[in-house]
Amino acid sequence: MTSVERLIVNIGSDPWAAVYRAAIGFAIPPLRSLIGSGSSFLISAILFLSVLFALRVVPAVVRHTLPFSSEAQKIWEVRRRLSKQYDSYAWQKLFWIGLGLLLYAVSNGGLRYGEWAITLFCLVGGGIGLLIWRKARTSDSVQLTQRENA
Repeated sequence: MTSVERLIVNIGSDPWAAVYRAAIGFAIPPLRSLIGSGSSFLISAILFLSVLFALRVVPAVVRHTLPFSSEAQKIWEVRRRLSKQYDSYAWQKLFWIGLGLLLYAVSNGGLRYGEWAITLFCLVGGGIGLLIWRKARTSDSVQLTQRENA
């Protein structure tokens, strides 16, 4: 794997994945301000869903258009399988986006109504997903270790 590939792959690994997603959450309110004023929940929800869609589509397009090593492709394949196998793997990502939104609120004097609703949704839903994912990951690691030692 090249150093650029290693950097791109590591962005999706802890702790960088958490930092990356929190930065995305932190960027949502300024993006919302560019769209217009007001506290419309619908506008905030559409922006949030658009960001989630972009987080799924842009990496897929990049993976399919740029040449990456088989090692990098395998790592991403494992992550996609985990996401399909465990809903909590995908949901836990929302926690970090919600944390970024909360950090924005604390550092910049608050959020609009719709942004608060999305922040709470991300923190609660993502927090539950994070707890379930950590439990599933720990449980799978214990089972794998037991099988290897048997």
